[in-house]
Amino acid sequence: MRDGSHTDSGFTLVEALVSLFIFSLVAAGAVLMLGQSVATQGRVQEAQAALREVQNARALLAGDLSHYVGREVREADGSVRPRLIGGDADVALAFVRAAAEPSADGGPATRVALVEYAFEDGAIVRRTRSDLSGEQAGMAERIIVAEAETARFEFYDGVSWRDQWLVGSAGSAPPRAVALVYTSQRYGEIRIEALVGLGA
Repeated sequence: MRDGSHTDSGFTLVEALVSLFIFSLVAAGAVLMLGQSVATQGRVQEAQAALREVQNARALLAGDLSHYVGREVREADGSVRPRLIGGDADVALAFVRAAAEPSADGGPATRVALVEYAFEDGAIVRRTRSDLSGEQAGMAERIIVAEAETARFEFYDGVSWRDQWLVGSAGSAPPRAVALVYTSQRYGEIRIEALVGLGA
């Protein structure tokens, strides 16, 4: 027997729809926040990779230039290459450095090596060769900056920066510092400066 004081304890259709609507809003907000978090994490990882690339390029350039030695290099045809070439159209920077470099054929490390930096196909490339006599044909190659729109080297003489430098003889002085300047589409102009060592 029913009396007027009895109520059903279930949900009405309106209450169920309101609950589903609130749940869907919360779920949509959670999905949006997750998507933004993943996108932010991707941007952070890209920035970290770009920073590592700049740091590696700085370490290589600084290490090479700090071990600069004014040694001549013979080409395969017997001609003598200048002791330091800077700002050339084909090779942006070339010189001899001291310290161990693995040979291109995987042989033992040597005491000196020819180092070249070049801008090729939108990348900055570092090449090394342990043979200074011109008998070794190949060079070990490594990309140090994968994406560069433009790239150039600048040379500091103690007063101002110049676009080119040539050390042709034993009496010629190397620059005091060298700067690698390149443009990244994402980060704009990046400048890496390194002092030149006083090797013999």
